[in-house]
Amino acid sequence: MKLTQGNLEGIPLTTEKNSFFGNIPFIYGGDSLELSQDLLRAYTEAASATDFPREACRGEATIKATVQQNEPNSAWNIGVLIPLWPILPVNESWTYALSARIFCNGALVRHVEFIEQQDVKAILYGRMRTDLVNKASNEMHRKLVQRLAFELNANRLTDLNSASDY
Repeated sequence: MKLTQGNLEGIPLTTEKNSFFGNIPFIYGGDSLELSQDLLRAYTEAASATDFPREACRGEATIKATVQQNEPNSAWNIGVLIPLWPILPVNESWTYALSARIFCNGALVRHVEFIEQQDVKAILYGRMRTDLVNKASNEMHRKLVQRLAFELNANRLTDLNSASDY
């Protein structure tokens, strides 16, 4: 599985040499993995250099990934003796929780937390399940980058949840 990489079609990438958030740890199953350079560039682009000048501001971010089985796996058998292990159904929910903080001149100026979840349902283990998990991971990274960019955009005029918008 390629949980730390993403196909970010349509998501702008920065041309900056260094990531604004440094190395974003991707924590899954007790392991800390490194995001691909393209994902780091996408997350960096989400924090505008105009709104957060690089000489005065820096960011910290962490992504925690969890998986939850929605249904317990059952052993499928032909008759009584031959289990069909590769044909166990998979029904699980993948969740990515992003926590990001931005400091300017040593003071915390923004703290955001987002959760994205995708369900993966498959009949077979192996390549089919891996492809579905990779697609879900790509989609969650894409949504997290877009939500982070929206939240850090200082030029927005209204809050999406504001009652005055209705």
